[in-house]
Amino acid sequence: MAESFLRRRGARVVARNLRPWPGEIDLLVEMGGSLVAVEVKTRIAADPAEGLTDLKSERLRRAGGRISPRPDRYDLVTVRLGRDGVEVRWLPGAW
Repeated sequence: MAESFLRRRGARVVARNLRPWPGEIDLLVEMGGSLVAVEVKTRIAADPAEGLTDLKSERLRRAGGRISPRPDRYDLVTVRLGRDGVEVRWLPGAW
């Protein structure tokens, strides 16, 4: 869902589920000439952004530092599954 959301906005997916220790990068996309590491958080009813803890942010940054080329930016895409349907939010440069 997050991947198709970003594609509709012009992103080209470079990789999925990268696991450079000590973290994981859900999506690595190219957008507007920038390489972007994307963390995807999905929740039912609650705010998915709450799942992005300081520890998770730090692990994502470390993981980004272990790939080449390194990401230019770190984004967050949240997917909220609720009674009223699905809400997808994109937060460029979330941290």
